[in-house]
Parts: sequence; structure tokens; C-alpha cells
Amino acid sequence: MQLHEARAGIQDLGADVLAVGTAAGWQAAALMNGAGGRVALDFPCVVDPAHNVYQMFGFGRVRWWQWLTPALWRNYLRAFGRGSRQGKVTGDVGQLPGVVIVDRDRRVQYVFRARTVGDYPPISQVVDALRAAR
Repeated sequence: MQLHEARAGIQDLGADVLAVGTAAGWQAAALMNGAGGRVALDFPCVVDPAHNVYQMFGFGRVRWWQWLTPALWRNYLRAFGRGSRQGKVTGDVGQLPGVVIVDRDRRVQYVFRARTVGDYPPISQVVDALRAAR
């Protein structure tokens, strides 16, 4: 939701948003269409079931011992409570997320690699990285 709300400011910096996930295509479409009474995302959501993008940027996977930590389960429950999931779990629950800023010349300007499920940088940090990349 923070990303959705910050998109106008991101576009003012000459950038835009693309979400990449490991879930099913119908789930990405549901996010963009606002299915289930959710706010429709106004940026594209695509799926990468082969994990090509994740591997390209070195995003990790949940380690076996992290499945035993309360923080991981708290993050999962928080995501379900926000309605972040689109129905059944279809993606790779062990794939960790991240954020990447790529400039117009296809140079990577910023990478944030999550350490656990639900680990994202503050949107202000991403916007600051966009400003620095200009």
C-alpha cells in the first residue's frame, strides 16, 4: 500500500514501479484489478515462476532455521491480515523479496535484499535512492 501511495512522487522523479512475484498470473491480475474489494494497484505486476529476476539480483531464500522464528510467522500473519495474498498460496514461499532501481541505461543503482519474509526498506529510503540515481 505504501508503494501505491508513493507512486505519484516516484513518477515525479522520472521513475516508475514494476512488481515481480513468483505467484500465479491470475493473482497478479487480481492485484492490478482490485479483486476481492482490495485497492487496485496502478502499476504492472508480473510473475517470474522460474526466479530469473530473483537470481539475477541475488535475492536469497528463507533458510531452514528461519521457519522456526516467531518473526517470520508474524510477518506472514501480518501479510494475510492486510489482505496481501490473493487466495491460496501458489508462489514460492521460500523466496525472499527485494527492491531494485535500474536506470534508463540499464545500470543497477540500488538493491535491497530482504533478510526474512516481509522485510522491505522504508519507502522513504527507496525514494531517496531514486533521487540519488538521477
